[in-house]
Amino acid sequence: MKKRAQAAIEYLLVGAMVTLVILPTMYIFYAYSHTSNEEIKQSQLNKVGTDIVDIAEQVYYLGEPSKVTIDAAMPEGIIGIEVWENKEVVFFLQDGSEIAFKSKVNITTSQHCIGRCYGTFTERFHSPGLKNIIIEAKEDHVFIRESGDDQIDQSEIEEELMYCDEDSDTYHSIIGFYSCPSGRSDTEQGDDCDDNNEYIKPGVDEICDGKDNNCDGSKDEGFTNENCKYVCIVNGYLWTNNGDPLNCCGNGAGEGSPYQLSETTCSDGNDNDCNGDTDCEDSNCEGLICDEYLESKCVEGDCKPTIEDCVTLDDDDEDGLINCEDTDADNCPLGALCCPTEGICEDGMTCQDTVYGPQCFPT
Repeated sequence: MKKRAQAAIEYLLVGAMVTLVILPTMYIFYAYSHTSNEEIKQSQLNKVGTDIVDIAEQVYYLGEPSKVTIDAAMPEGIIGIEVWENKEVVFFLQDGSEIAFKSKVNITTSQHCIGRCYGTFTERFHSPGLKNIIIEAKEDHVFIRESGDDQIDQSEIEEELMYCDEDSDTYHSIIGFYSCPSGRSDTEQGDDCDDNNEYIKPGVDEICDGKDNNCDGSKDEGFTNENCKYVCIVNGYLWTNNGDPLNCCGNGAGEGSPYQLSETTCSDGNDNDCNGDTDCEDSNCEGLICDEYLESKCVEGDCKPTIEDCVTLDDDDEDGLINCEDTDADNCPLGALCCPTEGICEDGMTCQDTVYGPQCFPT
């Protein structure tokens, strides 16, 4: 019994030792195999991408009708292949990564896509296995497809456009696309002029907003300069919102010309700030020059001289002194001086009464 027990223990020890040796070896082998497989896939993918781009450049420079068919081992793990901006072949992998191969020449496929993507390849093209890829030179690009696929170059077919309804208003777009993200499309051209705005579509009422709300080709029709800011601005005027008929400044006689936020030109006969008051009638002109000779100012709504005018019998500057009695008179006739209050002139001068008031004349 003792010998049998000892033998059993020995068998267990041997088994344990074998297990300790085999399990790590199997793990190392598995890890190595997995890594090797990934490296092989990566190597295959790099070869496919590099071959496609290199051959594309070669046939392009040889010109039409150059065509080359290459054998390519497409590895597993590819979920899509696209052409970006005509010059990048981009492989999309299951792990979420992307690998791009840049070309010096334009590349096309038979299928459109939107955004940065210019074209896509069929699912059959990127499925695992041996592929016969045809790379053919065209006038200004290279067309790539798989042998056996009934594919036509994008530039040689009349692509069927789709008209989308992206704003869910039941009206389809005027502009055609090769795909509609929402899936709502029609093959017949629609009449929705803004398919990103559900409130813009045929049949709705036009509003003043600078847009073609009812898609009839016109903006803000039915509105005028005075009741629509956008009509006023489009017609070259200034929207002041001062109330009808002064909302739009410059479209009426005497408005603006030039426009001033606060009227400071008080002698041109225009309502420059479009507030309904012209020149001295506008309180903003109080105290400002109001004649072309710069001799008058706005005073309490009237344009009044700032100096006495000796050719009239009026107290022009309303300071209580008339003509030559007024020390600021500068145009008394004959160059005579106003007589002093005492009526005595300088030597050689005699004070005489005139229609312009008492003046000193040479004796």
